[in-house]
Amino acid sequence: MFKIEADPKFTHDVTVCVPVDGGHANQTFKVTFRVVDIDQLGDTSSLEAQQELLRKIVCGMDDMIDDADQPVPYSDALRDQLIAKPYVRAAMIQTYLSAITKTKLGN
Repeated sequence: MFKIEADPKFTHDVTVCVPVDGGHANQTFKVTFRVVDIDQLGDTSSLEAQQELLRKIVCGMDDMIDDADQPVPYSDALRDQLIAKPYVRAAMIQTYLSAITKTKLGN
């Protein structure tokens, strides 16, 4: 049976390939995404469109720490700070699009 939700959300791990001296380090945090209708996705090829989309769909983040290894609570300001980093923005968009387009193959 298919459940129809008024405001569907889901949480996935987002793996970010963070640039470090001499290479990259994979770091992971959790993002809670809001599912939007296809007409709200728009064209995600431009920077502005990606930022706008992430502001619509990101409604929570967990498993993040600051420089002093203290937990960082979610806020819209934090979301915008992370969206401004190209490698974080790309990882969140890729995770979201992969999650909403995954289909189960079968009969």
